[in-house]
Amino acid sequence: MSPQELAPDTEHPTAPRSSEESFDWWAASAAAREKQEQRREQEAVSATASGAFAASAGAPAEPPEDVATPSGIAAADIYRAVHESSEFREIRARYRRFVFPATAAFLLWYLLYVVLAVSAPQLMAHPIAGPFNTAWLLGLLQFASTFLLTWLYARHARAHRDRAALGLRWETQDRLR
Repeated sequence: MSPQELAPDTEHPTAPRSSEESFDWWAASAAAREKQEQRREQEAVSATASGAFAASAGAPAEPPEDVATPSGIAAADIYRAVHESSEFREIRARYRRFVFPATAAFLLWYLLYVVLAVSAPQLMAHPIAGPFNTAWLLGLLQFASTFLLTWLYARHARAHRDRAALGLRWETQDRLR
């Protein structure tokens, strides 16, 4: 692997400190990410063949109780410790602070449309432009708000959770090795 493909992540304090685990997924090219993924798959296969637990992307969320890491600590204990950590709680809190209000706002917006359609047919039939009336406008705005909410969710995840979750994942994988 070339030095260009391994770049230390100096922006995140929980980034791994070994040169092998300092691959920066955010700055790497697609080819470099593919090579890194192939290397990890090969490591997972070799670790599985030797009987060790491989914490790859396809690994279960809760590993079996009896699987031990090379350091002798059970993998389930490591996952429980991460689950109880303040970093994990902060990631979940950030998720909830966005998702619950956004879901409530979208459901209220949807229910407003349904209630207006049932209780105020004269308002919904009010012409706006040509054959388009208020019902058409509000119905099309339902689609627009769905796309807007999806975009806002992806933006919020990138800005507030993705780096922290990746750092926590690196830390967990370091403990498992």
